[in-house]
Amino acid sequence: HRPIVLVGGGTSKVGDPTGKDESRILLTDEVIKKNTDGISKAFQKFLTFGDSNPNDAIMVNNDDWLSGLKYLQFLRDYGTHFTINRMLSFESVKQRLSREAPFSFLEFNYMILQAYDFLELNRRHNAKLQLGGSDQWGNMISGVELGRRVDGVQLYALTAPLITTSDGKKMGKTAGGAVWLNADKLSEYDYWQFWRNTSDDDVIRFLKLFTELPLEEIERMEGWT
Repeated sequence: HRPIVLVGGGTSKVGDPTGKDESRILLTDEVIKKNTDGISKAFQKFLTFGDSNPNDAIMVNNDDWLSGLKYLQFLRDYGTHFTINRMLSFESVKQRLSREAPFSFLEFNYMILQAYDFLELNRRHNAKLQLGGSDQWGNMISGVELGRRVDGVQLYALTAPLITTSDGKKMGKTAGGAVWLNADKLSEYDYWQFWRNTSDDDVIRFLKLFTELPLEEIERMEGWT
């Protein structure tokens, strides 16, 4: 299997509305370029990129295909495969509307673009499985369905639960709780301080998620509390 890292240089121009009470601030091309470069460097610490081995990872940017789309042709080719009824049924959309928060047409297009990403990844790189956070489930399933309807291919989606603190807050970069892996975003000292100051209620769960300690040893630690 070959990992494909997708950098959202194109979708960043729209902004993911999932779980947000208000519209994201639109970023300039310069800021998007800086962000994508930073994300790319972070992945290079964990994956081997190249062409020397069949399992080497590749990194692609969805700006390569999204920015060149012709709007009317895109609507004709793919718009018929999405229904407003289905899009309104997604939990992230329902929560936003229930709070009577503005939901712009720009943001509403995000899920269509993310679905199209999966189709393009399959066409260009034969991607079959998409991995993501559980908050992206609706968008990812839309991609699976789009691939089946347009190209007749069987695609798959696999999500992982979002990591939250004991009070239910998401550990995300825009939620103000990110533990950055980039030294220019978070110093070694602050990185150490985060784990040192972890709430007692989170310690055991984080030990299971983020360390290589045997589960039996962690279970013994649980008895210390």
